[in-house]
Amino acid sequence: MLLFKGIECGIGPDQLQDIQDIFDELIRSRRMEAKSEEGETLAARLVSLYQSGIQDREALRQMADFL
Repeated sequence: MLLFKGIECGIGPDQLQDIQDIFDELIRSRRMEAKSEEGETLAARLVSLYQSGIQDREALRQMADFL
């Protein structure tokens, strides 16, 4: 499932897949539902971080830990 499918974010398919993979890892490790308010907040935050220039996978994971 590509959760970010409907987000207009100016991110290419490969980058979007990277963000999706990180999102999937984080929701599993946090035992949260992807389609929850918390999951949507996490998804939006990951996209925002990526657009702000944080594009390294490990850096995105670390920044998401502060949510």
